[in-house]
Amino acid sequence: MELKNKRIVITGAGSGIGKETVLQALKHEGVKILACDLNEKNILVHPNVIPYKCDVSKKENLDKLLKDADKKLGGIDIFYANAGFAYYEVIANADWDRIDRIYRTNVYSPLYCLIALNLTRKEPFLFIVTASAMSHLSLPGYAQYSSTKAAVRSFIDAYRYELKPGNRVMVVYPIATRTQFFDAAGKKVPVPFPSQSAETVAKKVISGIESNAKEVYPSLLFRFIQVLDRFLFFILPIYQKIEAMKLDSIKK
Repeated sequence: MELKNKRIVITGAGSGIGKETVLQALKHEGVKILACDLNEKNILVHPNVIPYKCDVSKKENLDKLLKDADKKLGGIDIFYANAGFAYYEVIANADWDRIDRIYRTNVYSPLYCLIALNLTRKEPFLFIVTASAMSHLSLPGYAQYSSTKAAVRSFIDAYRYELKPGNRVMVVYPIATRTQFFDAAGKKVPVPFPSQSAETVAKKVISGIESNAKEVYPSLLFRFIQVLDRFLFFILPIYQKIEAMKLDSIKK
């Protein structure tokens, strides 16, 4: 897919991977972007970028977002469901509302948008969602976050076979990305090793769009570790234990 003249919606566009993807997409002629974020003041100021304040955890906001995208962009060629957040914590109690909050943002929102677009759109579209390497390898401290990303990955693995002809979906699996993401996850949150920049991820996203990729793994090191673990099955459990030690040190 060429990005020239494409109409793009990006959620979580005010920082991190979302903001960098906006920057990379704007390098292509005629691109128009509806950039959505909880804080529209953080959105890049550019003639081809329309700032849009939106809390994607609420159904009514998503319905309005899809309608407003048609009005402001004239349609949607690419929808990038990038908004999401994490908790870094030792789970101290059974808190229904806390679980519900992260699932509404990280799971319900992208699933709802993909289903709605697939069932109602006459023009073909590309749907992109930021999952995480943690959807393959859950880490101590990120139990709830990892579960949300695994849910998204599992859903799309099956739902891609229900997509109408011409509609496509691409899943992005970044490793720890050096952004404000970890600052928002909690106090004294260690960034897992290895890590990468938001710019690196965004460039891989654009490359994935252009090559019609189904999956994008911005870190070759993570892919290598995945393959290696199939033969040396103790590698990932050791990695999890190291991350558990970091969590224990914070508890103390």
